[in-house]
Amino acid sequence: MKKKTFFQKINSIYVGIGFFFLTIALIVLFIPIWPYIWYRINPQETGKEVEKIVKEIIPQETEMEEKEDEEVISNIPPFNPSLPEGLFVIIPKIGVESPISTSKDYNDGLEKGSWIVSNYGTPEKTELPIILAAHRFGYSYWGVEKRNKISFYNLPKTTEGDEIIIYWNQRAYKYRIYKSEESTYISDYSADLILYTCKFFNSPIRIFRYAERI
Repeated sequence: MKKKTFFQKINSIYVGIGFFFLTIALIVLFIPIWPYIWYRINPQETGKEVEKIVKEIIPQETEMEEKEDEEVISNIPPFNPSLPEGLFVIIPKIGVESPISTSKDYNDGLEKGSWIVSNYGTPEKTELPIILAAHRFGYSYWGVEKRNKISFYNLPKTTEGDEIIIYWNQRAYKYRIYKSEESTYISDYSADLILYTCKFFNSPIRIFRYAERI
């Protein structure tokens, strides 16, 4: 009887360990598809995320200093006909290859990938910083692969020193992240490139990455 009780205890321990690891595995598998499930249940949340992305991120009292005109014509990368003709932002560390939309309609731009904020810089016009925004979670019809590729879902995984490349008119402009921040507004206008996205579904906090040309 004692021997049987001993084996029952051992069996219970193994069952408990097995259940623990099964739970961990299910959580790991669930995390990537969580946004997909959430937006299937609550499709209206996409509109809320768009609102948080495009809502004013610039303090009215902030004055931006324009950079010297010399920067506009210097350090231009060579024309490369092998590059795609469209506009793209590439973040190698997290596998992002997102089309950049210059549309005045931010809904259209964010649905396709990243959206360049109007009236700011471009790789060819460096008087003001380039500001690129993208969904964090996106749309219910986006699969995990598409979300990871064109959105900024994994932007929090980037750190100082990581490289960003912008394909613009078949030239590759390279940048390096020098500052990471979570805030409700842009705090550093000395950057050449600013990326941002929402942090949570229902939060005004945004994730920012500030980068310089290299």
